[in-house]
Amino acid sequence: MGSVDNGGGWLYDLLTKAGVDHGTAKTVSDLVVRPVAVIIVILVGVLVARVGSKAIRRVLQQIANQAASRSGSPRAGARLSTVSALAANLWRFFVFIVAVAIILGIVGINLTPLLASATIIGATLGFGAQLIVRDYFSGFLLTVEDQYGIGDSVTIGMISGVVEDLTLRVTRLRADDGTVYFVANGDIRQLANTSRGWAHAVVDLTLPGSSATDLPQARTIIEEAARRVATSEEFAGLSTEPPALVTFIDSTDRTLTLRITLHTVPSKRDALSRALREEAIVALSDSQLWPTPTAAPA
Repeated sequence: MGSVDNGGGWLYDLLTKAGVDHGTAKTVSDLVVRPVAVIIVILVGVLVARVGSKAIRRVLQQIANQAASRSGSPRAGARLSTVSALAANLWRFFVFIVAVAIILGIVGINLTPLLASATIIGATLGFGAQLIVRDYFSGFLLTVEDQYGIGDSVTIGMISGVVEDLTLRVTRLRADDGTVYFVANGDIRQLANTSRGWAHAVVDLTLPGSSATDLPQARTIIEEAARRVATSEEFAGLSTEPPALVTFIDSTDRTLTLRITLHTVPSKRDALSRALREEAIVALSDSQLWPTPTAAPA
């Protein structure tokens, strides 16, 4: 009789050499080796999942620290916990799938047909869902780097608005006119965030060209108006630097344009700009340096 491969492994060979009959050796091998191998795979899987999770959290912590230092956002720590938990869960799920496949192979289930089918299905789904995968990956990076958050005023391409919701796949913006935009995260290539760090309230004032002779007086009046606004009760704690000097930026044969800037926080930039413009116009009007409307002929 030809030799038969019983697939018993090292324990089967050891028992048969010791004089144990083939059937008993096969049974003992199945009852001892395979359960022990399954237990070892489970223990190794748990260890790999735990070590990998800690490594992921450590890497994301470094990325979050760098992102927080660049953006000046205090939300990086809170966002890190969410992102790191998601990444750790994904890693544990991957380890679980690999461990299950190894265990099925140890038990004796043929995985070749299953893997072949999974490869074909995965390739088909991957080709059709590559945009979705890109959206989720981009959303993951946006969340880790904390480029913007809910409540920030941003400009994405030609769309400007306030971020109302942010998921791994899509960002929802609401424009000033109330229009809601849904932007896929994978389509975000250039983004401007006007809600981080500091901002400048910039006001340009266009005066008649005849005011050129009164330019020093106009500058003094505008600077005094800016200081009054900066030290007012409403904006005293929000104007962190003295007003910048009035700058002459443009002129024509009939007009000249002056600019004044105030350093402030992003959330108060528009309100400060309005207050600064109003105070400057009133002060210029009192000094008869602001154009007054001419009366219509009777």
